[in-house]
Parts: sequence; C-alpha cells; structure tokens
Amino acid sequence: MKNSRPLLFLLSIILFACNGSRTLQQATLVEPLNETDDIITKSLFQSKDRTISEEDIKRLLDGKIRPADSSRIAIYKFGSSGSRNYSNYWYNEDYLKMQQNYVNLLNSEIEKSARVKEVKLMPSIMTHTNPNLTNLRESAVRLQADLLLIISISSNIYHKFKLFKKDQAKAFATVETVLLDVRTGVVPFSNIVTKEKLTMKHPSDLDISETRKRAENEATMDALRKSGKDLVAFLK
Repeated sequence: MKNSRPLLFLLSIILFACNGSRTLQQATLVEPLNETDDIITKSLFQSKDRTISEEDIKRLLDGKIRPADSSRIAIYKFGSSGSRNYSNYWYNEDYLKMQQNYVNLLNSEIEKSARVKEVKLMPSIMTHTNPNLTNLRESAVRLQADLLLIISISSNIYHKFKLFKKDQAKAFATVETVLLDVRTGVVPFSNIVTKEKLTMKHPSDLDISETRKRAENEATMDALRKSGKDLVAFLK
C-alpha cells in the first residue's frame, strides 16, 4: 500500500497535465469575435430607386451605429404650422424674433452634450422646396456635419374658450425631431414632444391675442427644451 501512493500521485499529475493541455488547445481554436463586423459604416440606401435589398435590410436591422465621440451636428427646421395669432407673420418682427429664439434655445441645449463638437444651422437655400432625407443628407455633407437634426414645430391655442375664463389662454406645441447619421443614412433617434401652457392675461397685454401669443410661445419653448434634453440624454 505504501508503494502504491507515489504511483497514484504520479498518475494524477499526468492526467492533470493532459487535461490542461487539451483545454488550452481547445481555447486557442476559438477565434475571438470581431466587434466591427456588425458596425454599419456606409449607406445601404440606393438613392436612385430608394429601395433596400433583403440582405441590406438584415444588415441594417442587425447592425449598429457608432457615432463619433465628438460630432458636428447640423440643424434643419422643416416647416412649421400654427402661429395663426400673428397677422402676416412672415413679415412680423415679433414672429421672426420668436423663431430665432427657438433655434437659440435648442442650440444651447444641444451644446451641453460633451459629445457635440459643433452645432451648425442649415440655411433653407441649401435644400429643395420639399426636401427628402436624401436631399437633406447631401446638404449636411456640404456642411461637413456628422449628424443632422431635423426639427418640425407645430403650435396653436385651444379654441374651447368656454372651459376658461376670458382673461386666460391655453396653448399647445408639438416638436418632432429626427436625428440622421450622415455617413450611413440611418435614423438612430426620433422623438415627439408635446407641451401645453395655460397663461393669465397680463396688465401689459393690449388684448387677449397678446396673451394667446405668449401662451403659444411658452408652450413651444417648453417642448423645445424637453426635446433638447432628450437628445443630449441619447447622445450619452
């Protein structure tokens, strides 16, 4: 029995060595996964007929978008509705200032993101009258933008005055945002925010229309502010 102990000990060492070498050999046969295989780096959309092949559809659905750590964002304001409280609003000074305030507010919110290098505004003269995503993407390339943020603002007042007092005005505003990755043509983020505002008539208001304008303006600012915060949260 005493002589068998060294033999058993020697056999156990041999078995351990064989199993260890086999495990090591199996591990070396397994190739590491390439994380870049599912990263989409170019557009798979055909601008000619605007169709996507079945293979590319699978790649788009299974793939990932890897935005730059420091991105340049272009902002394009896609039309607007509402503002019926401004007569001849295209030439109204208050209306034009209000539109500029909207852009400045959204700009200031986006610049809070550490991943945003620069924010550019896309002039309307760079696009068609009714641009599509392909047109807007090409215009964003000319601005050397990595991302394109398309925004649409609609606002108006509630007209059921019976629910409110004569010195009150209630307005709503909806801001739609679409974030386009310029390199791939993919939309990784979209958002719709609706806000409403109930405002009392101020002594400085000439009439109730002034109150309505202020309610509509405040509702729009709240919706834009929330849209900017949601985008910054997504970029994180």
